[in-house]
Amino acid sequence: MSSLPPATVDLDFVQIEAHSNYAILTIKEGVLLDLPKLELLFEVFDSYFPDKPFGYISDRKFDFSVNPTCYLEVSNHPRLKAIGILCHKESSCETAKFEKAFYKRPFEAFYTMPECKTWIEQQIDS
Repeated sequence: MSSLPPATVDLDFVQIEAHSNYAILTIKEGVLLDLPKLELLFEVFDSYFPDKPFGYISDRKFDFSVNPTCYLEVSNHPRLKAIGILCHKESSCETAKFEKAFYKRPFEAFYTMPECKTWIEQQIDS
């Protein structure tokens, strides 16, 4: 793991922290994550992880919606190996359990960031 500080990217709907092997996404309150927004995320992923596998952590601080078809598209990204969900309340964990059915790669929900980071690193290394 690199000791470099993360790079931060702010878009109108999300803040992204790009670390060496994963990105932490904090989607803003009330956003609907749809395919056009997903395409913007892919551009960021491709610029920070152009030739290596990576994972992403969704920090669910805020309430937002995800078009389930986004998970079908995300499943096709060639280098995205896993998604970890950081839940701050039970309702976000319940939502993550529902969303898991749409994603075809490793996808887990956690209540602490250290657990999430450890799991993501394990998925990338496997």
